Amino acid sequence: MSICKGQTTIKFVKQGDTLNCNLRSTFPLKQFVSNGNGAVSPSFIANQPCIYPVVRSSLQATRVAVKTSGYKWYYNGTEIVFSNGLSTAVGSLPAGTFKTEYKTIDGFSVPTLTILKEIASASNIDTDTIEFKGIVNTGFDTTVSASIDVAIEQTDGEACLAYITVNNGGVIDDDVPTLTMTGKLLVGGTEKTSGVSYKWYKMRVTNGSDGWVDLNKNTQSITISASDINSTELYKCEAIVGDKVTSAVQEVSDETDVLIIYPNPTDSAGNSVPEEVSSVQTSIYYRPKVMKRSTSTEVSGYTFNYLLTKSDGSEIDSQDGGTSFMVTYSHAVQAGGDLTLIISAE
Repeated sequence: MSICKGQTTIKFVKQGDTLNCNLRSTFPLKQFVSNGNGAVSPSFIANQPCIYPVVRSSLQATRVAVKTSGYKWYYNGTEIVFSNGLSTAVGSLPAGTFKTEYKTIDGFSVPTLTILKEIASASNIDTDTIEFKGIVNTGFDTTVSASIDVAIEQTDGEACLAYITVNNGGVIDDDVPTLTMTGKLLVGGTEKTSGVSYKWYKMRVTNGSDGWVDLNKNTQSITISASDINSTELYKCEAIVGDKVTSAVQEVSDETDVLIIYPNPTDSAGNSVPEEVSSVQTSIYYRPKVMKRSTSTEVSGYTFNYLLTKSDGSEIDSQDGGTSFMVTYSHAVQAGGDLTLIISAE
């Protein structure tokens, strides 16, 4: 029997049974503020991160277009108002911090939000949140939403930031048979191109054995194909300079897999619920199913294993076997933010 793996982020409402909305950025959304002089790095003015939604139908293995009108962007819960495509002042951020337009990224036309000015400052050292809400039509209009964090940290020295670039949004499909992931390291906001070594890892979730597995690959870039991915995988790249190690995590998926896992989030009574934990909705019961793509037919006979992690891949909780797994508000408090649930079926 084939091994099948799936992954879900407990962060936003996934509309309906098959739509999955995520926000991506063309540049890492993290800034450091120097305790010494308040300098910010890396510069968003210089790099202009562009945030955009990716909406996919998991069971149909297709990408879904967001309507060109009716979408909205929010900063820390406040709707961003635009004039001629540029934002007016929002929160503590001045006018012109954001630009919105509908353009083509990864070969697909999407609503975008480009950051034109610095988010972090000596007076803003807390993580901020960008949220998107839009409308898709799959026979009827459905609202989708997603959020992404702009991480901000204080630093006493020269800030190091690792990140991973990947083609096609990290998805293997009928048009793109391989993915190339490249590790990059910013030191003081500038990309370091010499004196850096790299190590690559892959997350394993099996009965009795969870954690990062060394791939014994030490090149800056690695190429993976569909045979390397069971539906969805997590890869980690360590960038090493001297005795300092900085790491980044990247999710990749294979839409050519015949089988996928539908995570099936419910309440205790089995009713479908949004994938959000809060002081109001304090728990989610995941009752996963293995499904055939396109036909949406359930395949029985699988044993499920579960690994709950922070966004950086470090473990919060795990379970081998069982038809369900419960994620709680206390898990999110322990993680200090978003959670990722990896489900494997054997």
